Amino acid sequence: MKIADNIKSALIIDNKHDEVEELEKILYNEGIYYSFYTPQAIDDEQKAFKNHQIIFMDFSLDDTRTNPVENISLIRKALKKICTDKFGSYGLVLWTKHLGESENIELFKEKLSIDAKSKDYTTPLFVVGLDKSAYFQNGYGSLWQDLNAKLLEDKAALFFFNWRHSVDVASDNALNYMYQLVPDYTKQTQQFPCLLYQMAENYSGIPIKDMQAYDGMYKDAYRAFDELLYSDLISQQSGFENIFSEQINKPDYTFEEELEQIAKINSKLLLDLSITDQSVVMPGNFYQIIKDNRFLKLDGFPKKHNPIPIAVELTPPCDFSHKKISSRLIGGFMIDCPTSKEKLNEYTEKIYKAGSKYLIWPMFYNDAVKFVCLDFRNIYIESEETMKDASFYKLLFMVKHRLFADILQKFSSHAARLGLSIIQPDITIPKN
Repeated sequence: MKIADNIKSALIIDNKHDEVEELEKILYNEGIYYSFYTPQAIDDEQKAFKNHQIIFMDFSLDDTRTNPVENISLIRKALKKICTDKFGSYGLVLWTKHLGESENIELFKEKLSIDAKSKDYTTPLFVVGLDKSAYFQNGYGSLWQDLNAKLLEDKAALFFFNWRHSVDVASDNALNYMYQLVPDYTKQTQQFPCLLYQMAENYSGIPIKDMQAYDGMYKDAYRAFDELLYSDLISQQSGFENIFSEQINKPDYTFEEELEQIAKINSKLLLDLSITDQSVVMPGNFYQIIKDNRFLKLDGFPKKHNPIPIAVELTPPCDFSHKKISSRLIGGFMIDCPTSKEKLNEYTEKIYKAGSKYLIWPMFYNDAVKFVCLDFRNIYIESEETMKDASFYKLLFMVKHRLFADILQKFSSHAARLGLSIIQPDITIPKN
């Protein structure tokens, strides 16, 4: 597969325009939108730079500077000006044209890692190098093949272009399908919002009537549309290269570093932090309990880990859609997650291991790794009006459908367990 063929836009940065004219011709012939800037033009630019999927940049932006550290500093300066937090994701191709500069790319990656941690600007998702001097001597005829080979070798680059291409195709398919449901352009302005209304209503399950909109309904319309992408994404991605064809070496992380990384992935997958409207009480909402409630309080939690008493709204979606007037809450706590294997093992395998407990860990919330414990025995029915009052319950976040469904299923299994009371004789053997 030609990964380079998925490139749609490129930004060229070089102090000598004549050295990249052939590159411009290739990009033009490939139908790729591109822009060219000198380092000085970047400094002078007043407008924000628009996103380009890939940036071609000369390693030596100032030929009077022979120290690689100075060249790297110029590159980082240019990226900081271009790649603000609104620039978006991109990859970086560094041109080298002097002997030894290929090794300096590794030095550049070390410096770039510092920027990635400090988050001063949006750093590239991947960095690859190409030898510009070879094209000076032999022409640019093999450039596209060489670039494609580099992108295939780099797993980060391979995944970036494959995934981004599949999203573009899937979004086009979803848009075309839905807009074709309203083929009459003279009625599109009237009919399409009605279609989105139905999708939003179905997605949220919020009981409404007479085509009245609720606060934040437009967000649910977008979320419902997002779900249309899934099947098309799977179809597009089934033919991609296997990035796991080789042995995967686990990074040399400390356990604390690994815990934080996994927590951030879990939160991205399972939490919806965009839910901030306290006036809409939804199944899956997590609240901090502000006023003490003995029915929801879970005793015995470790106070040294900054415990936060919490409750999750666990009303079944079917009840919610039929205008329930109260909320079923399950209580628990959220603490700073222990960072030692021994303490975590003690919590998960001993102290909080029970059929009535539901553990969620590690999660990343409020810039910290968290450990959540719910207890299905701590049940309370609360009025919806009280749930909307932040002096009683403060909305923290909402869990996504997959996690909510699992909590509800585990709770239902615990609540519906039967057990059997049967008379038996005492078979205790007396001790001598």
